[in-house]
Amino acid sequence: MPSAPDIPDYPLKELAMPHHETVTVTGTIRDVFAHRFVVETSDGRILADVTPKGADIITLRVGARVTLTGHMKPSELKVDRYIEDGGRPVTIDHKGPLDHLAADADPAAAIKGAEASGYTLIGEPRRKPKHFELLGRARDGMLYELHMEFDGHLRKAKPIEASDPKWAGLGGSAPQA
Repeated sequence: MPSAPDIPDYPLKELAMPHHETVTVTGTIRDVFAHRFVVETSDGRILADVTPKGADIITLRVGARVTLTGHMKPSELKVDRYIEDGGRPVTIDHKGPLDHLAADADPAAAIKGAEASGYTLIGEPRRKPKHFELLGRARDGMLYELHMEFDGHLRKAKPIEASDPKWAGLGGSAPQA
């Protein structure tokens, strides 16, 4: 039986810090994948993200020595500030395409959109970062968890059981025939 080929061991050391904390790391870029890249630090390798907009203003180069400041997420460092050795700091904006809508989030639009889609609502809309969640009963009596965009468009209608603990206490009794 042939032996397994030798595969180099690239240890990935988890940074000891709570997620979403602002951190600063210094290291060398080892791999680049569009706007994401791997940086080898003294603590191991981490995946970093400068966003597509950031990649438009920064030239990511394998071998470059960099200092990055940003928010550590479970899977990557969201880079807010990028400095290549000998270069000037570059600030990166992480606002998403829907951020401008969040301030205008109106539960009345979500309610109106759900009702226009044929649902009778139970309880109040629950605000999420990019949508509202509502409990609705369809004309056939089935219960649905509705995900409504801020502008009132139905994003998703997920069938649920009346016993779903997420919606406990809202009177979502068994479906009516």
